[in-house]
Amino acid sequence: MTRTTRVEPVSEDKEDTFLVLAWRVIDVTDPDAPLEISRHDLEPEAIEAARLYESEPSNEPGSDPDDTQDYDASQADVGKRVE
Repeated sequence: MTRTTRVEPVSEDKEDTFLVLAWRVIDVTDPDAPLEISRHDLEPEAIEAARLYESEPSNEPGSDPDDTQDYDASQADVGKRVE
């Protein structure tokens, strides 16, 4: 099974401001049982952690990593072809 994650801010509301204290990575593979995987100070760190987590195979037997989700658009031989 392919893992699915979500990156979201950990925030605090103070009067008229919205303070982002950290960023967390949540495994939402099972939408009924989300699980926090990690916390990070910066959003790019959290995004990278989410990508790494999604690329690892899950614990299910025979599960392959889903490494086709992210790709470099400058690579001509990957992604969808529009003709």
